[in-house]
Amino acid sequence: MKKGILLLAFFTLSATFGYSQNCVQNLEAAQQRYDEGRIQDIEGLLKSCVRQNVFTKAEQAQAHRLLTLAYIYLEESTEAEYHMLELLKTYHEFEINPAIDPTEFINLHKRFRTKPLFNIGARYIVNFTQPMVTELNGSFDLSGANADRGTYNTVFNFIGFGLNFEYPLSDHWVLYPELQYSSKSIEKITTQAGLTTDEPYFTLTNFESQSWFSVPVSIKYLFNVSRAFKLYLNVGASFDYLVAASKPGDNAQLEVFGAAPVSFTIEKQNDHNRINFAVLGGGGATYKIGEGFLSLEARYSYGLTQVSNPSQALIPSDGRQLGNMLIQDDGYSLNNIYVSLGYTANIYIPKKLR
Repeated sequence: MKKGILLLAFFTLSATFGYSQNCVQNLEAAQQRYDEGRIQDIEGLLKSCVRQNVFTKAEQAQAHRLLTLAYIYLEESTEAEYHMLELLKTYHEFEINPAIDPTEFINLHKRFRTKPLFNIGARYIVNFTQPMVTELNGSFDLSGANADRGTYNTVFNFIGFGLNFEYPLSDHWVLYPELQYSSKSIEKITTQAGLTTDEPYFTLTNFESQSWFSVPVSIKYLFNVSRAFKLYLNVGASFDYLVAASKPGDNAQLEVFGAAPVSFTIEKQNDHNRINFAVLGGGGATYKIGEGFLSLEARYSYGLTQVSNPSQALIPSDGRQLGNMLIQDDGYSLNNIYVSLGYTANIYIPKKLR
């Protein structure tokens, strides 16, 4: 029984291979007939082979092109349109060659949608986060010799991912909405001036981790440097939602003048405004690979809303470490520099337009 099945499979594969080889020969013969002007012979050579789908992708596209040319010559418009559509489905990036393609073929090609309907892609994102103080809110006097000085440092964050959707509005203008997830980090160093010395009485460092979902929507303008390489600029706005924010345990440190540094855990999370808005601008470069393109982009995002709510205090786990000091953030918005690398695929849906 097994021997019989193996023999049947062998003969089936042999027959299929033989049929495929015959179709390849037919394709070569059809091209020769076309070159010789014997276009009426093409249908008989290729039609059954195309239906059996035994060609490679390139061979299938060549066969549909020859059949389209043949049916134009035979004045069978329905068949010509069918094979033109199949040609564009098989080879999305087929281009007319005015030097060899007849006018009728070119005119028929113009009646179909041949450009990508839209693009979708994925990106890896890193960002540099810089809080911008909008409201001073210290635990001590903010003025005079004993003022506390809060400094927010720019922090590099390497966790970020995005999905992008692009809808061409014209040859140069593209609508560019995205969905992004990114981590952002806030580092604040507060220094309290000494009463009798130039040395600070204490220096407090604390660190906050934040997770964000963002929906940036921008307009992109393309500069066509070459067929494969393009540059672009984009401007837009972003809706940002704060998913989580936390002060990690043992991630705050107090250094009192003349004493050893003390680390402590912050128990209470600061309240935040979860919904925030920003405007953005940037630019990038794309390089064509396959039916899509690799892109490298840099952008600047300017926060319009205050993220922090300084009315809610953060208190150390052991109040004896800081006495009655409340660890409070100033009011701040977030500015970011994003750098991303991604790949975007062109989505073709060929269709007869008229």
